[in-house]
Amino acid sequence: MESDPVAHMVGVITTEMSDTPVWFEITEGDTGEVFYVVQMACDLNCTAEGRSAVMGSLCCPWLDSEKSTTSCITLRLTLTQIFTTSCITLRLTLTQIFTTLTSTIPLPSFHQVLIRVIDTNNHRPQFSQPRYEVVVAEDTPPETEVLRIGATDEDDKNKLTFTLLSSTDPFSLKKFRLDPGTGALYTAERLDHETMRRHTLTVMVRDQDIPVKRNLVRVIVDVADTNDNAPWFAGSPYSGRVFESAALGSAVLQVTALDKDKGQNAEVIYSIESGNVANSFAIDPVLGTVTVAKELDRSSNNQFELAVKATDKGTPSLTATATVHIAVTVSDNATPRFTAKEFSAEVSELALPGSFVTMITATSQSSVFYQIKGGNTDGAFDVNPNSGVVVTSRALDNEMTPEYRLTIQGTNMAGLASNTTLLIHLKDENDNAPIFLQPEFTGMISELAPINSVVLTRENTPLVIRASDADRDANAMLVYQIVEPFAHNYFAIDSSTGAIRMTTTLDYEQRSVFRFTIQVHDLGIPRLFAETAANVTVEVIDVNDCSPQFSQELYETSVIVPTYKGVEVIKVNASDADSGPNSKLFFSISEGNIGEKFKMDSNTGIITIQNVTQLRSRYELRVRVSDGRFANTASIKINIRENKESSLKFTRDSYKAYVKENSSEKKTLAVIAAVGNHINEPLFYTVLNPDKRFQISRTSGVLSTTGIPFDREAQDTFDLVVEVTREDASAEVAHILVTVIVEDVNDNQPMFVNLPYQALVQVDAEEGQAIRQVTAVDGDVGQNAEIHYHLKEHHKHFQISPSGEISLKQQLDKDSLNSEFVINVVAKDAGEPALSAEVEVPITIVNKAMPVFEKAFYSIEIPENIQLHTPVVHVQATDSEGPKIVYTISEGDAFSQFSINFNTGVVHVIQPLDFEAHPAYKLSVRATDSLTGAHADVFVDIILEDVNDNPPVFQLKSYNANVSEASFIGTAVLQVAATDSDTGNNKMLFYQLVEDKEKSSDYFSIDRDLGIIWTARMLDQEEKQQHKLTVRAVDGGVPALSSDVTVTIDVTDLNDNAPVFTERSYKATVSELAPRDYFVTHAQASDADSSDTGRLEFSILSGNKDQNFAMDKNTGAIVISNHRKLQMEPLYNLNVSVSDGVFRTSAMVKVTVNGANFHNPTFPQLDYVVELTENSPVGTLVAEAKATDKDAGTYGSLTYHIVNDFAKDKFSVNENGEIFTLEILDRENAIEKVIPISLMAKDGGGKVGFCIINVILTDINDNAPQFRAVEYKANVASDVPRGTTVVKIAASDMDEGSNADIAYTIEADVENVEENFEIHPFSGVIVTKESLIGLENNLYAFYVRAKDAGSPSKQSVVRVYIRIVAPEVPVPKFAEPHYRFTIAEDMPIGTDIDVIQAESEQPVFYSLVKGNTPESNQNEVFVVDRDTGALKLEKSMDHETTKWYQLTLQAQSQQEGYETVAFVNINIQVKDLNDNKPVFESDPYEAVVVENLPDGTPVIQVKATDQDSGTNGQVIYSLDPKQTLAEISELFAINSETGWVTTLKELDREKTSKYSIAVLATDRGDKVQLVTSATVKVTVADVNDNPPRFTAEIYKGTVSEDDRPPSGVIAILSTTDADTEEINKQVNYFITGGDPLGQFAIEHLQNEWKVSVRKPLDREERDSYLLNITATDGTFAAKAVVEVKVLDANDNSPVCEKSLYIERVPEDVPAGRLILQVSATDADIRSNAHISYELQGPGAELFTIDPDTGVCVGLSVCLFSCLSVFTPQHTRCVD
Repeated sequence: MESDPVAHMVGVITTEMSDTPVWFEITEGDTGEVFYVVQMACDLNCTAEGRSAVMGSLCCPWLDSEKSTTSCITLRLTLTQIFTTSCITLRLTLTQIFTTLTSTIPLPSFHQVLIRVIDTNNHRPQFSQPRYEVVVAEDTPPETEVLRIGATDEDDKNKLTFTLLSSTDPFSLKKFRLDPGTGALYTAERLDHETMRRHTLTVMVRDQDIPVKRNLVRVIVDVADTNDNAPWFAGSPYSGRVFESAALGSAVLQVTALDKDKGQNAEVIYSIESGNVANSFAIDPVLGTVTVAKELDRSSNNQFELAVKATDKGTPSLTATATVHIAVTVSDNATPRFTAKEFSAEVSELALPGSFVTMITATSQSSVFYQIKGGNTDGAFDVNPNSGVVVTSRALDNEMTPEYRLTIQGTNMAGLASNTTLLIHLKDENDNAPIFLQPEFTGMISELAPINSVVLTRENTPLVIRASDADRDANAMLVYQIVEPFAHNYFAIDSSTGAIRMTTTLDYEQRSVFRFTIQVHDLGIPRLFAETAANVTVEVIDVNDCSPQFSQELYETSVIVPTYKGVEVIKVNASDADSGPNSKLFFSISEGNIGEKFKMDSNTGIITIQNVTQLRSRYELRVRVSDGRFANTASIKINIRENKESSLKFTRDSYKAYVKENSSEKKTLAVIAAVGNHINEPLFYTVLNPDKRFQISRTSGVLSTTGIPFDREAQDTFDLVVEVTREDASAEVAHILVTVIVEDVNDNQPMFVNLPYQALVQVDAEEGQAIRQVTAVDGDVGQNAEIHYHLKEHHKHFQISPSGEISLKQQLDKDSLNSEFVINVVAKDAGEPALSAEVEVPITIVNKAMPVFEKAFYSIEIPENIQLHTPVVHVQATDSEGPKIVYTISEGDAFSQFSINFNTGVVHVIQPLDFEAHPAYKLSVRATDSLTGAHADVFVDIILEDVNDNPPVFQLKSYNANVSEASFIGTAVLQVAATDSDTGNNKMLFYQLVEDKEKSSDYFSIDRDLGIIWTARMLDQEEKQQHKLTVRAVDGGVPALSSDVTVTIDVTDLNDNAPVFTERSYKATVSELAPRDYFVTHAQASDADSSDTGRLEFSILSGNKDQNFAMDKNTGAIVISNHRKLQMEPLYNLNVSVSDGVFRTSAMVKVTVNGANFHNPTFPQLDYVVELTENSPVGTLVAEAKATDKDAGTYGSLTYHIVNDFAKDKFSVNENGEIFTLEILDRENAIEKVIPISLMAKDGGGKVGFCIINVILTDINDNAPQFRAVEYKANVASDVPRGTTVVKIAASDMDEGSNADIAYTIEADVENVEENFEIHPFSGVIVTKESLIGLENNLYAFYVRAKDAGSPSKQSVVRVYIRIVAPEVPVPKFAEPHYRFTIAEDMPIGTDIDVIQAESEQPVFYSLVKGNTPESNQNEVFVVDRDTGALKLEKSMDHETTKWYQLTLQAQSQQEGYETVAFVNINIQVKDLNDNKPVFESDPYEAVVVENLPDGTPVIQVKATDQDSGTNGQVIYSLDPKQTLAEISELFAINSETGWVTTLKELDREKTSKYSIAVLATDRGDKVQLVTSATVKVTVADVNDNPPRFTAEIYKGTVSEDDRPPSGVIAILSTTDADTEEINKQVNYFITGGDPLGQFAIEHLQNEWKVSVRKPLDREERDSYLLNITATDGTFAAKAVVEVKVLDANDNSPVCEKSLYIERVPEDVPAGRLILQVSATDADIRSNAHISYELQGPGAELFTIDPDTGVCVGLSVCLFSCLSVFTPQHTRCVD
């Protein structure tokens, strides 16, 4: 055995007997030298089989079986090693010693000895380590192996058991579990470094042998920290204040967050999560100090709510948020800040000094002193320095200064100042009377003007009485009226424009002038009149409406012969009732002037003698007088007689007088004296043929000149017939002829004729030979005309006689042949002083063979239409030497129109001549000697005689003129002028109008001689804007030729038509948010008067009381005015007018104002509490929560929505805010006792309001009482006194109030139950009623009824057993009257809570009374060990479902055949753990927020509930760091306490229309914070914040000019609008420019806006338009241009350049020769202007015309002998 002592004999080893000594030695197996062999004698050992042997004893000092279990030791005689094994094999070496002679030889032998060691339990188990240490992370899950403990036991076959014995802290034992077999240490619960960072455990190991051996070891578990604790803020929420003037970097406050973790997990980094509007603040990431990052502005934001986040450095990091409220305040040293950047106010201009205007307010830490620093013109205002109240300080005048811009300064007590602007508008009052622009107005009107015609000024413009009023608007609107009653019979005045028109026909001849007065007043209150009325004078313009009348129908006179030309016969008188030009008369002789003996002056009506030869004795003339329109005639009888009976005689038979020409001196020529009169009887002298250059004294007969110079060369003699008559104008008269001779004065110098001169002289001519005669003439007479010739310079060879003959003075030298001499001849008259002229005469020296012409020159006159090949002149030359002379034309025949017979010298015409082209030809004819070649030249002058071959030619190809439609009849329009290249009568012209189809010639007349065109009728520009007249000029030739010209007369407009609006009424829509100057609509008007184009003036007459609108007076565009009020009426009816200065027209403009969404819906209460009876039927009205919205229209109409999901399932809400049930509700359902309804009201613009309606369900008796136990059992000793409590019956009712009031009664079938027991009706306690002695062992079984007090009542019964026992009977008894435990809700199932035992002499059996409610263990959550009374947890608990349990523990024992029981109540409180996440009331939330609202706008309130209790159930809100959009945190914030989601910036729907915000609800659990997320879906409601945009800047369209209105579509317009709501995208289109005549329309047809033609177009007048289009959506406007191209239509006929083409061609003109070219133009273009030509009419077959070029050529030779003149061809131009 391993416990044998040292030296214990293990065994005996024997060998066979040998003679030699044997030695034993252990050679192997005894490594520890445990054994040794004792050398012994044989007798000490017995051998088997009787053989003696050598023995060795095997000894063992000590053995340990546990150290050798598998080794075998080989025994050797020598011990070399100790082996610890239970089986040892030793190897023994036996050595025999054999001795030889020389040596000793050992002989060894071997043997194995097997030794088995028998184990005994003599060792303690030994741990592998004396101390165990391990580090475990605190987040290690339960049941994780953290350490394996090892131990060994040297004893054999001993199984070890590990036990977790104890710990330094009992808390540690719960955290770990030790596997008893393997020694593996597991975590039993999650560890918490912060609670206990080191666990010191004691582990025991024991073997399982007898006696038991144990050992202990320390196990140290260090809990390593992990980041399992989020930071938490120590002082949340935080509040701070900062001055608005705080410098950048100023500290505001410091936040502090702590973290229960350690090390890096506890290091916190701070950041601002949200609410930092405009990045106004910064936070130190380490210290948590919030500082100012940007300059602050209280006016834009004076409150900040920052969400500050604390993030630890753990992995993963944990965060916490806190709310930091920062108020921006005014610092002591800050400048005052005005509440607005600019103030505005309005005050009446009549406000008395001291009147209140407005109050200016500035904020500062100290009081503010106010003063006006600028803009206070003339000190009009004052400000109270303390209150800031602005008042007037003097009288105001809107007309002088309509507004003031004051600069107001506020200074605080620290001396710091700031400024603001106050804009004060002076409200106009009617304090100015109208004033006429001029005191006198003069107008005129034609007597033939139609009724209602306007009176005109002298400038042919309507007469408009004008006054001005310095006031504005209605106070300046004027009303004109005629004062005098009589004037109302003739005239009326437009009350608004002041234009005067006539109301009845006028007659100049009856009344030519009207004078009356006009008064004017304004429309202000009170009305003010002009101080002085205006005087108006209207002159009636005479029209040629009266025919002239002769003074008598018959005139008679006598002419005494002899008579002379120019003698006055008679003067007729006529008158015309018209005046001015209309009364100018023209006289003429229409009949009876046989032989043209008489001549009548057309202006004076004087008839004079024209021809005195062969006068008849009597003439009867018919004379005519005309005023240009009307004519009349009279008769004149003229008797021709001799003066035989008169007694008056002249003293001479005749008189002759002389007067020098050029004299301006008045001179008496003669004194005419007559005799035959009585003494003192005066005689009267007159000149019958008066001349302006002569005058005669009426009574003295002295004839003298008037001083007008005479020109003898023009007229050298005047024959004046002087008549003398008596005073009584009797028939006695006498005539005498006075001849006045104009004496010549040398005022004309000589003039050479037959120029130029040229002479030839032969070289051998004799002296004295005549060479050339020069001739000069002189216009004077007598001596002044006597001419003498001489050479200017002396010449050797030539001389001239005084008569002008040039001759040879000296014979010529031979070498002078072919030389040319030029002599200057001077012609000088004999006048005083003498006048002279000179000429050069070239003389050529020729030989004798040179031909010499018979004449120095030749001259001939021929008609221009002379027949071709007719000889016209014969030239001849002589040649003394040569046999023959040849004639040629050397010069002057540039067009080869002449030929000369080279033999005879006869000149012929070979080409047509034209007087107008060349009235004369100077041909140089050369005669050449055929033998010598010598030649001589002579000039042949051929002068053409004019024939009438040229039609008149107008100076212009066409004439154009303008005439006002107001022109009176007889107005001169223009004068046409034509010339005729012919001469004499051939060029005498007269003019006439050619009738036309359009009857334009009826409207005009033309002066026959002067070509002046006059109006013959009144014109109407609106009826016909243009007249085309054909004027023909006819010459006096025979036959007469004529030409036509087109006269275009444009009728200029007179303002005689009222303007007309394009529509009778207009409708427009505008947003209340539309800015000032925003375009509302365009009231377009047109005027038939072209002169009014661009001159129409628009205004608003009424309906604009608050001056919200303004109308552009030039365009008619209505815009929002600068005086608009913030709140506008929903509808305005504007009465607008348009005036052309004379007429006014009005229309109605209905402007609908779409109210702006200024207000949010508002509930009267934020919280409602209403009661609803449970089980109410579906559809029951719960409450009415009606919100109001101050906006009107769409933005004031509300819809209601339930936000939270739970309430949404239970209730509905209608459009009136009435809430109805959707299902039957049960108050006893815990979640339905109080149901909060989150109600949202949303207006049409997306703005929302919220309220909470708490619906409290009121109880009805729908639940019967429930007993706590299924049955009740009790024992009672018979000796207890009366009234002793036996048992308490407990029941509960889920109803409330009286419905839950329970009354208990005993119900038994036997009477002795109620005799002995009674129950308290309210407490349920059953007590003894009488003494129970003698009733031992009796068992009473009965029922207890629990009945509530509801109506109708409900009830329940329970069985009760009561046994009466003898006093001495032991009854189990619990040590405590009741037990109370508190356990965590996550206690593991099976955990022992406690052992509750009752004292009893008998065995006791335990059980829990089964309950009827969850609290009474209905679901058997707890069980009790029947024998031990150990109370265990059988099922999991939930604090949120059942927070406490009331158990009844029953102890039963048997006593003599019956049971005795004892009861005890056990109260178990379930301790809450943070095992419930917060739950949002809705997920997702649907919210709406209007775009562009300022930061801080509430969006929606999210709410989450946590069923946990205490801090575990407290919820804080935050934004999820992981958002779908990174910008969420920049746009939204959430209040961590209230859950209100608000905006941080203005939102833009067009950028993002929807946001999905992830919000977190985190509870405040101590150890673990649970998080729930929800989504808030935010829809950004659209507002009209984007203007419409045209899809193109320029639209292009075309329209044909012949499309009749209304025509097709020119362009289809479209716009885009980034807004999304239809109400914000409704666009109206207007033409706002480029269409002054209203020719285009824009209409909404078939859901498209189309531009079309409204009035006819004329491409020739205008071929393109640029229409300005404005599109408006009520708030914004966009502009585009429509470019309209007018396409040509073939609506114009071609117009030839000439109306008549005349061309002359020779009769032998070859076929195909160009005759003429016709040219025409067409106002159309392209193919419509392509003109083709064709010939029509007689003779057209002889010619052809190119259809494209208009070139006309002849087809064959025309024989003029047959047909000399072709009938004019009709050239037809076709486009």
